[in-house]
Amino acid sequence: MQDIKNALIKKLSLFTPEYPVYDEAVEQGMQQPCFFVLLLEGSQARGINRRYQRFNPFDVHYFPDRDSKAPREECELMAERLYSELEYVSGDSGMYRGTKMRHEIVDGVLHFFIHFNVHLIRDKAPDIKMQTMKQGGGIK
Repeated sequence: MQDIKNALIKKLSLFTPEYPVYDEAVEQGMQQPCFFVLLLEGSQARGINRRYQRFNPFDVHYFPDRDSKAPREECELMAERLYSELEYVSGDSGMYRGTKMRHEIVDGVLHFFIHFNVHLIRDKAPDIKMQTMKQGGGIK
């Protein structure tokens, strides 16, 4: 999950280098406009054998400029950019595709929701090998 979060932060930093991207709550000194990346409630489902699917929903907050005369319009324009820019993000483990994208604007802040679902295959547990065997035989 951390690789996906880092890839998302990196992608946001690349297409808007002038805006800071935060992944922890900032009490004071937050520069606006900026992004805040929050992992919502992750989950995992078991598949067949050693296969699993992990669900990673994110909420990307966009805080527009405090002095903006039209903050809602600024949020709507940023939402349009996020739909195209965040469809694919590259992490250390590979490329991730964003799905179930949607947005809403609450109290002048854009909330852009995106899911990154990943398929995993767990390593196979080592087989227990037989220690020793005694074999006996006889003639009848």
